Amino acid sequence: MYVIQRGDAALASRKEKISTHYFPPDDTNERTIWFKGYYLSIYNKQTEDYKTYIDNEVATTEFEKYKVPTGYTVYVRRARVYFEV
Repeated sequence: MYVIQRGDAALASRKEKISTHYFPPDDTNERTIWFKGYYLSIYNKQTEDYKTYIDNEVATTEFEKYKVPTGYTVYVRRARVYFEV
């Protein structure tokens, strides 16, 4: 039996409401995430580089597109997200 984990729908390009979640880095491909909500961080732990850092007091209400470079972790809180497949 397959159990859907938090983040699986978003990774499959379906809009997912997430309270808090880390999407681990993809070490082989660049990705694109669509985000609306309160918090988004696109971060490379090894180089300590932030490509995107959003911490809204009021949630955004329209999806916006962000590039996630190869090797970058995505962290979201109180958001709706999905990845392009």
